[in-house]
Amino acid sequence: MPRTARQKRRARPRRAYHHRDLRQALIAEGMNAVREVGADRVSLRDLARRLGVSEAAPYHHFKDKDALLAAVAAEATQLFLDALNAAVAEAGEDQRRRFQLTGIALVQFAVAHPAHFRAMGLPGMDKRLPAELRARVDSFYREEERRMREAQEAGWFAPIPFDDLILAATSLVHGLAHLMIDGATGVAPGDVEHAARLARAVTAVLGVGLLPRS
Repeated sequence: MPRTARQKRRARPRRAYHHRDLRQALIAEGMNAVREVGADRVSLRDLARRLGVSEAAPYHHFKDKDALLAAVAAEATQLFLDALNAAVAEAGEDQRRRFQLTGIALVQFAVAHPAHFRAMGLPGMDKRLPAELRARVDSFYREEERRMREAQEAGWFAPIPFDDLILAATSLVHGLAHLMIDGATGVAPGDVEHAARLARAVTAVLGVGLLPRS
């Protein structure tokens, strides 16, 4: 007995929806989820729901949640490291300029990639980095610390405790970055040029200091 058209439609297997680039979409949505609910509460099932794919689809790219979070941390950190390396390449051997430009690079990175910036700052995300990338990040900061200490000993920076100097500068640029991405400075989302102008002005204040000059 021939099947009806309705029976034929029912007999066809359902075709799962395939995201154009599901792996990258999972990383991007993972960034948002980490910011919204925290790393501990991220789940591949929830990300699948957010993206409109089957619950099994994410497992073709990540064996578990930890693998996804490692990819989130790695992508954010690699982009940030690229920005820092570009800043020191532009500054050359002038350590005061390197110090300023790396701070400006952090602020620009936050404005260009707010979800990445927020994800990087969450507790424990640095421990999820691949060992090779963690080593490159550590190497960058060790080299910049060495150069900063030598510049301070040579009289290029004020003779204040080194750790205090670094903490003050780090607090300044991180605070400015958060103000920008929270909408408190008038910088439009993604406007890295405006962000850079404000970051230059603020880091210049740090360079000059607050005491009056004769």
